[in-house]
Amino acid sequence: MLKVKNLILFLLLSVTLGACLDGDANQKSSLVNVYITDAPGDFDEVYLELKRVEVFVQNSNRGGDDAWVSLYYIPLSNVVNISALVNGSQLILGRSELPLGKITQIKLVFGDEQYLVLDEEPLSLVWEDPSEMEYIIDVDYTLEGGRSYDIVLDIDLARSITDSDQEEVYLFSPKIRSFETGSIAAISGTVSPLAAQPYIYAILGEDSISTLTDDSGNFLFNGLEAGDYAIYINPRAPYQDSLFTVTAKIDSVTVIETILLPEIQEEILP
Repeated sequence: MLKVKNLILFLLLSVTLGACLDGDANQKSSLVNVYITDAPGDFDEVYLELKRVEVFVQNSNRGGDDAWVSLYYIPLSNVVNISALVNGSQLILGRSELPLGKITQIKLVFGDEQYLVLDEEPLSLVWEDPSEMEYIIDVDYTLEGGRSYDIVLDIDLARSITDSDQEEVYLFSPKIRSFETGSIAAISGTVSPLAAQPYIYAILGEDSISTLTDDSGNFLFNGLEAGDYAIYINPRAPYQDSLFTVTAKIDSVTVIETILLPEIQEEILP
């Protein structure tokens, strides 16, 4: 009987010790997920080849080395319809457990297979600067033990794609911002009528970001700082533009009532 009690006590101690060790291990690393989303441009579709994502970690563990770390993920295809990732839709690019420290840079590695579709016609999309195929973003994310971090890369297609001197050829120079979803603000709304198809700007001080509405007239600004934003709605003719102020608060989504854009009435001369 004594042997049985000793065996039970040994097993309980083993389980407890194992749990403690696992807990200690969890406290020495963080799970990092990196996603991509899109602030859309005025194109039918935009396809980009996304090869991998890496993060530069300044390691705070004793004896650790600062290094680039590739985040693991196997996609169904590396060529992605990036223009479909609107109004909160995201695509995961990679995830990995990382040692404690600080992420100071994120590197998004592109391939050379990209094109856009405009008025149902596929058009060439070429790199304005091929060195940007390894696009680096400076960030500042401190990794704490036992936590999970979701980092979003938001690519602004309207600013990333410009005309070239050649007919039916467009230039691509990525404009990407990043945010961590743990403590952010957001603004969403709907514009009517659908035919207005406006560019929408959220302006805070000297900083601004832009987006378009989706097929239902909805839009979303995510990853915002708290503050009072000037929202400017710039529609297609013949609809009237609109400017108003919205307050964004951390850890909440400010929902704007449906924005009705009237048509501009032509003056009738006597």
